[in-house]
Amino acid sequence: MILPLWFKILMCVFLFFLGASVYSFLNVVIFRVPRGEEFVKTRSHCPGCGKLLSPMELVPVVSYVCLGGKCKNCGSKIGCRDVLIEVFGGSSAIASFWLFFAAPAGSLAEVAMGDFYGRFLAGLTAFAMIGAITVITFIQIDMGVVKKGTIIALAVIAAIGFFTLPEIHITDRLIGAACLSIFVLILALLFKKAVPMGLAFVPALVGLVIGWDKLLFVAAPVAVAMAIIEWIVLTLTLKKPFKPAFAISFGLALAILFGNIIIKALGLN
Repeated sequence: MILPLWFKILMCVFLFFLGASVYSFLNVVIFRVPRGEEFVKTRSHCPGCGKLLSPMELVPVVSYVCLGGKCKNCGSKIGCRDVLIEVFGGSSAIASFWLFFAAPAGSLAEVAMGDFYGRFLAGLTAFAMIGAITVITFIQIDMGVVKKGTIIALAVIAAIGFFTLPEIHITDRLIGAACLSIFVLILALLFKKAVPMGLAFVPALVGLVIGWDKLLFVAAPVAVAMAIIEWIVLTLTLKKPFKPAFAISFGLALAILFGNIIIKALGLN
């Protein structure tokens, strides 16, 4: 069935704000979990003056733009990273669900179970996995640690991935769990302050879901390229500490969403 253009646009807008809303909550998790603060029952507030935010101040992306990136009460500046994470969340929601529903040749939807519900669950798995990776990444960047609870959350999603993407062979999964995680483990041994050991669990769990080829031919090259750029910009130019967690996670997200398509385009399968 060919969907009309207006419906596609409406669906993309809905998915964007749905994803941005989820990632707005993940921003709260990223900020509060390392500090041992409650992130479910306690309402969002301005970190500057402590004022509770109204519903109109919590609309993802839109509130930030309308308020000019400042608190309405005290005028303290709101970091642009939060809104960028929301934009990434909205974009990943569109990519996750549109790729799986549209099922273009080579997308991971080809190995989803069944048709409609199978693709929906596969898209949900991809979106949830990228969300967990995002939380792990920015907590590590901010605090230099990988929280056990976030790894457990990713492990639960990976376990679900065994059922939502059942056609990936167990051998491919096991090789995928090993190939990139060993590289990250070596980095952790070489750069103990920049790369905690717990970060090696992230590519291992992703590999268990999507297999080795997407990690080896997509995630690894992208992660290495971005890590080199980050090292040049941060360490050599800005004299800031090198933290490759973002580069690794971006490579993994790209592999989850577009791995099969990229591999097919390169003629590697």
